[in-house]
Amino acid sequence: MSEYKHLFFDLDHTLWDTDKNAKESLGEIYSEVQLSNDQLPPFESYYGRYKEHNEQLWGLYSENKIGREALRINRFRYALEDFKINDYQLAVAIADQFIQRTPYKTYLIDDAIFVLDELSVKYKMSIITNGFRETQHIKLASSGLTKYFDHVFISEEIGFNKPDTRIFKHALDMTGTKLTEAVMIGDTYETDFIGAHTAGIDQVYFKFNPPEKQKATFKITALKELLHII
Repeated sequence: MSEYKHLFFDLDHTLWDTDKNAKESLGEIYSEVQLSNDQLPPFESYYGRYKEHNEQLWGLYSENKIGREALRINRFRYALEDFKINDYQLAVAIADQFIQRTPYKTYLIDDAIFVLDELSVKYKMSIITNGFRETQHIKLASSGLTKYFDHVFISEEIGFNKPDTRIFKHALDMTGTKLTEAVMIGDTYETDFIGAHTAGIDQVYFKFNPPEKQKATFKITALKELLHII
């Protein structure tokens, strides 16, 4: 087993519970909007469509096929259009509120703090995340995660999205970490697992759904399992 010295974590869905935080925030916004628009569908129906579009658009964003504004607005716009509501300004209003409100939500993945407390005794740790610069630092600070990480590498600040190997190389260079000393921990197949693998970094594939085509260095279903493998 390699003697790891630096652990690189993804943020969303790996440490910060994106689903819980996003749903609570969007639910609040949606309730406020419904007060003046009785044509909107039930929230659960809208949220299901939002999740599908959000996942698809984040995939396109990671591949540099769309820009941040298209992602930021169209995940809400397309979900509205699925219910025959063609209101671009409403989508913009929801998007603006969402990006202002959601980063302050504090739900974390189970055992995140316990695991980070344990690992921080032995390892240096940093974040490598695809995301917007104005939200990722707020998420970390609001949820009490900032203190655990020496560096926070955000794709929008670096100029490259995971799985581009250049963001991983930048993180290694900035932290003075050798390939053999690094491991990437993340939940997303294309961005975290394939990105790290292509860069030559060992991987911990969290949740491993969908199943990997390329064998991961490690696979876990819960963060606590990290304590037994590294």
